[in-house]
Amino acid sequence: MKIFYRALGELKQKMNPAEGVINTEEELDVETLLDILGINRDDLVIMVNDHKADEGDHLKDGDRVVIIPFVVGG
Repeated sequence: MKIFYRALGELKQKMNPAEGVINTEEELDVETLLDILGINRDDLVIMVNDHKADEGDHLKDGDRVVIIPFVVGG
């Protein structure tokens, strides 16, 4: 199974690489993917195939995950 990921915003600066592919034989959910990538789940918006996802959502082969830090302005 291939999962494509990309980080945006400040995460893009912190992650190396900021985008890539995870190849795995195991099924993954969003939370496990974030663990693999070493990303703290606080204040993130996760999009899977252009739809907002929850941590427990299961990923499928070919899914495209975008990780966006939640920004509050004033």
